[in-house]
Amino acid sequence: MSEHNFIGLLAALLCGTVLPTSAMGADLTVGAFGGVWEQSLRACVIDRFEKETGKSVEVVLGSPVQWINQIAANPTKPPVDIVFTPSEQAYEMIDKGLADAFTAEKVSVLPDLNQDLVKFGEGYGVVFDYGAMGVIYNSKKVEVPITNWEQFFSGIEDGNFVAAIPSISYPSALSSSLWNISKSNGGDENNAQPGLDRVKKMMENGELEFWSDPNQVINLLASGEIEAAMYWDGRSWAFIQDGNHPDFAYVTPKPGGPAALTWIQKVKNSGDLGWKFVDIALGAEGQGCFASKTRYGVANLKAKFDPNVEPMITKFEDLAIPSYREIKKSRDKVIEAWNKQIGR
Repeated sequence: MSEHNFIGLLAALLCGTVLPTSAMGADLTVGAFGGVWEQSLRACVIDRFEKETGKSVEVVLGSPVQWINQIAANPTKPPVDIVFTPSEQAYEMIDKGLADAFTAEKVSVLPDLNQDLVKFGEGYGVVFDYGAMGVIYNSKKVEVPITNWEQFFSGIEDGNFVAAIPSISYPSALSSSLWNISKSNGGDENNAQPGLDRVKKMMENGELEFWSDPNQVINLLASGEIEAAMYWDGRSWAFIQDGNHPDFAYVTPKPGGPAALTWIQKVKNSGDLGWKFVDIALGAEGQGCFASKTRYGVANLKAKFDPNVEPMITKFEDLAIPSYREIKKSRDKVIEAWNKQIGR
């Protein structure tokens, strides 16, 4: 799960996500994420959809896990029409038969999309946007600019700087953090032990912290308690530019930043009006607008971006994309191993 999904997920887990009764009066109900993500979706996609169709949209904020449970409980009359889902839940939608098939006849913009991102959907959804996990660091404290992952890992071990990485309690830690550390050290989706061993090594001199809330990273960086962190590209740039912290730099280290993919899926047995929403959401205008507001990459290859923002958007070729299905298979085993060996 990407960082822009975290707050909605946490709130849903704490209090449960219940679809509001007002959603029943809307022409289309969309499950989405809060904050800047929702604001950008409204400005770039929903407003245009409502103007073009004269139909109303109700946005339901919360957790994809809750949406899936609610759809599965009433599959013939689903309470939501469109869902934006991280990869793990997107595949669950597919495996449970809850997603409608995307075809060229139903989604006219498919040829304009990055076909690698289309393939991830297995014909039952498309990647709407993506973020990359890179490194944000204080350029005044980190003397040698970080360019690759080994520099980051060894820098912590050598005591060159204090850094933070995601804890296992962060929802996408397995795919965005531990998989990357494992892969960089000879492991893969089915073998996390090299990653666990490297984390233990980074912990030896006390220069490694763990974060479970993205806002925690901002506070630690701003206070000077840490000097670097594995962190999301969009949030990093917001901290640097919007937060006026010019001493900090962001990099997507080579050979690539672990990707968090957010899909758009149409719920099976929902109305055909949803296909119009999908077309607008994946169209060049909507995608360019959304990327320019959020700094996240998007699927439409024809999308145009704000020139001031475009350099901040991670290019697709700079992503490192794990097999989310394989990670899901070993999830429980890896979490147990982390808890026993790392414990934080």
